[in-house]
Amino acid sequence: MLLLLFALAAAGCGGGQDSMPAASRSRTENISDYAYGPKTLTIPAGSEVTFENEDTTAHTATSKQSGAFDTDSIAPGKSATVTFSEPGTFVYYCLFHPFMKGTVEVEQ
Repeated sequence: MLLLLFALAAAGCGGGQDSMPAASRSRTENISDYAYGPKTLTIPAGSEVTFENEDTTAHTATSKQSGAFDTDSIAPGKSATVTFSEPGTFVYYCLFHPFMKGTVEVEQ
């Protein structure tokens, strides 16, 4: 009986339609071993990307397009979030380690 009540309560806790779009508009870009992963991330316009630094040194995610976005320095174990409002292709790199490169493709 207790198991049945738990199952019914858990089923009622599921998100409605409003929770689905928010979840699909949030992505994570991992920074590890001096690389971004995935190298190319495709998202819908209006999405947020969280850059999580899992490395042992500070990194940035800085757009090569002037003024598009810059996370500033992200310390090890920390993160920074960028919202991509407009469609386009955004190539970025780490200011401290310019060989690190990634791309965010924002679709309409």
